[in-house]
Amino acid sequence: MGSAENFIENNQLDRQAKHQKLAQLLTRADIWQAANEPRRQRNGIASGYPSLDALLANHGWPRGATTELLMDQMGIGELTLILPALANLTQRGQMVILVNPPHIPYAPSLANSGIRLENLLILHPRGPKDTLWAIEQSLQSGSCGALLSWQGRQSLNHKDLRRLQLAARNGDCLHFHFRPQCETANPSPASLRLQLTPREGELALRLLKQLGGNSGQNLYLARAAKLVRRDQPMH
Repeated sequence: MGSAENFIENNQLDRQAKHQKLAQLLTRADIWQAANEPRRQRNGIASGYPSLDALLANHGWPRGATTELLMDQMGIGELTLILPALANLTQRGQMVILVNPPHIPYAPSLANSGIRLENLLILHPRGPKDTLWAIEQSLQSGSCGALLSWQGRQSLNHKDLRRLQLAARNGDCLHFHFRPQCETANPSPASLRLQLTPREGELALRLLKQLGGNSGQNLYLARAAKLVRRDQPMH
């Protein structure tokens, strides 16, 4: 009986040790838990376009996550698409950071769109390694409301994209990552992926992927200063 009792007692101690290790693992921020994802979902940040918000799972841009905007060329209205959200953030005193933008932003135009320039920061890190570090540190800092990054000549691998997605979640930051349309076929850990295409004065959006919501929908938005008032879904 003594040996049997010892065996049972040892098993109980072993189970307790395993439960403690599991509990420690579950508290780590770098481990994704599918069961907890609904609980972790945050309300979206309104895009400023009602028809787009109606398609998005959280009725706006996913907070604390990466949104990929994929297009063949710049200057098709991609910044106009996110300006209302950025303006809202800066007006609430939150910082918006641009990392290595392909063109120098035109300050008067941003100000006319509601951006408070004192809450806008532009970073120009040297080289891919420093750029990745700057993006990750900014996203997880907790002091950044939104960050915009552009894919350079060197594409980020899945591991690095995952790091940025995790950093955005830890810092509760809105992350917009601009990538060429050729990346559409490659898998990505981003919470939201939108394909953007210009068409006769309009911007065609195709919802490629979104966590917690449907995908495959298409939307046309007028490429104009008052885009928010003229957006119409494509039937």
